[in-house]
Amino acid sequence: MPAIRLAIIFLLAPLGGCALSQAMPPFAATRSYALVTAAGPAEASSASTRSPVTQTQRITREHDDVTNQTRISVTTHKGSYFLWIQRPRVTFFYVYEGTSFAHTPATILLVFRTVNPQVPSNNHLVFTCDGNRQDLGITPTFWLEPGAMTTSRHYMYEIPTAVFDRLLTCSSPSITVGDVSASLASDRLEALRAFAAGMHAP
Repeated sequence: MPAIRLAIIFLLAPLGGCALSQAMPPFAATRSYALVTAAGPAEASSASTRSPVTQTQRITREHDDVTNQTRISVTTHKGSYFLWIQRPRVTFFYVYEGTSFAHTPATILLVFRTVNPQVPSNNHLVFTCDGNRQDLGITPTFWLEPGAMTTSRHYMYEIPTAVFDRLLTCSSPSITVGDVSASLASDRLEALRAFAAGMHAP
């Protein structure tokens, strides 16, 4: 399974004090996600009705020559950790082979990062749409990133495109892992919709 392979890669990665931040998983660990089949007709039909949204600076495109993968990501919450301020980092992304893609991805990946002492009470991912909570029941891939003074905790979830689409229809959605929440205010929701508008093949 992709989650097992990803966990092995992180365990084998060097954890030196000056190691590159693993806020995003390495391309080698996400190759299997680039090979997933296209979304079904229902998802593609629903997504194609979305109104165009202006792109924002939150959206990032990266290409890795070694694995020949492209990753499109949007960070809705950058994360803030200082003294009593503890706010998670939230990034959505998808990957595909080459530099262009011919179909809508079947799943979207979500990386939810916290930093000690902020430790979620469990790894349950919950989407709240206008007051209605939905526990998605998705088991995450988990890895730690030790630092000089603290440790980052990363939870990565594979979300079906249809579930992700429903989140975008909410007027005031939020994302929760355990008891740690991140609300999608209007500017963040706009960035997420811009990201979604670009993930559908022409």
